Amino acid sequence: MANPSLVRQKLAIFLCIASLPPLVIAQEYEDPFSTESSEANLAGELGSDMLENSASWNFDVSAIAYHQQNGVRDDQYFNPGGLVFRERESQLALDLSGQFSTGSYFSTYTRLALVGDYRVDESGDASDEFSHYLLEGYLSSYSSSRRFGVNVGRMKPQWSNGYNWSPANLLKPVYDRPNLDTDDLTQQQGWDMVHLDFRYGDWNTGFYFAEVEDTLDRNLELPFGDSDYQYALVFNREGDLDTRLVLHQLEGGDINVALGLSALADDNITLRFEGAWEHQRELALAGDMQYADLQDRGYLKAVLGTQVSLNDGWDITAEYLYNEHGYKAEEWDQVIEQIDLAKLNLTQSGFSLASSQSTEAHTAFNFLIDSFGLLSVGQLRREYLFFMWGNTRVERKFQYRQSIQYNIDDQSQYHNLEFIQNWTEHFSTRLQAQVFSGCDSCEFGLIPSEYLLRFSFYFDF
Repeated sequence: MANPSLVRQKLAIFLCIASLPPLVIAQEYEDPFSTESSEANLAGELGSDMLENSASWNFDVSAIAYHQQNGVRDDQYFNPGGLVFRERESQLALDLSGQFSTGSYFSTYTRLALVGDYRVDESGDASDEFSHYLLEGYLSSYSSSRRFGVNVGRMKPQWSNGYNWSPANLLKPVYDRPNLDTDDLTQQQGWDMVHLDFRYGDWNTGFYFAEVEDTLDRNLELPFGDSDYQYALVFNREGDLDTRLVLHQLEGGDINVALGLSALADDNITLRFEGAWEHQRELALAGDMQYADLQDRGYLKAVLGTQVSLNDGWDITAEYLYNEHGYKAEEWDQVIEQIDLAKLNLTQSGFSLASSQSTEAHTAFNFLIDSFGLLSVGQLRREYLFFMWGNTRVERKFQYRQSIQYNIDDQSQYHNLEFIQNWTEHFSTRLQAQVFSGCDSCEFGLIPSEYLLRFSFYFDF
């Protein structure tokens, strides 16, 4: 019997091998965590063309290539002694996008990623891998007035007003460790869904019926893992106070709610608030060599931020995050105790990664692997600060951006520095340095790489 997910992907590729506007990296560096949804971008690009009953199409190819050098830590708290991590990585990725429209009543949108990876780990072993992803691909139909619309296929809606954190993006699974790797195209992979759209004046209402995608779950045992479908109702209003309300429900679960507010305090100062109340915790509690959600209540994640836009394309951004999904002090102590117990069990059992018959040792090792996997999910603790400054609004010139994420709970830090040069309309480069600092059992001190250096090339054909 054919794999339904594979059939859907092949059908979407066949129907939609012409789609959305190009990813123009050469003119202005774009974060993959943009607050604009792809369907909104499609509507804006098509604009007046869709109001005319004439066929149009567009196809674009962008290339991303980089080489990265990692400084792997000598001591890693989650590593029982046998894990190796990459020291060097080279990647070439093609971002293929296309759009086809026969007027306001029918259009298609497709975006594919072809990714080739070459990695060398600490031991000198090399590996290469080629993968392909259908990031988005859907059919769209709107009335001639653009008031009513329906979209069917794989889409990547985003409902966040935040700069660095995005609590309102409630679709599951979605993880919120932003800007660690802006070249990773898989972060832009959407969900298979049906989207009904209604617009009236300053108001926009969308209803979403979507799958819970297994490909995004990072192989972690999380509370929403047994759900097949999810639903969302989103209300937007644009005005002096931009407002967004999101109601989200996993199949058979309670309703999650998110609210986003954004307003201009002055011509160049934007104030933003965004909060979400969810019944599924992103991080479960540790106990008896496993993770189990022990609370039967909601969890708040809220961001308060501001951005000041200065002359010559410079921006200064500041945000504060409060995150009840993260571990508070006593919970984190419990996680550390379990990890210590897992490593002790491995030592006493004489466990080796090559071979072992010890069930206890395997259980301990699997717990360590799951604990390490938590680093890719999102924020591990409760309170954070974020600061960023840069001139990335300047087009076709030298761009500079620097940011810091600070974990208030354990004082660990993540620093990011980028130098971007737009050489031509089609070609740009980026030099990036990231540094993760903190104690051995602190969040950013747990990350295997103490620092990384990356040189990236971007070309839009």
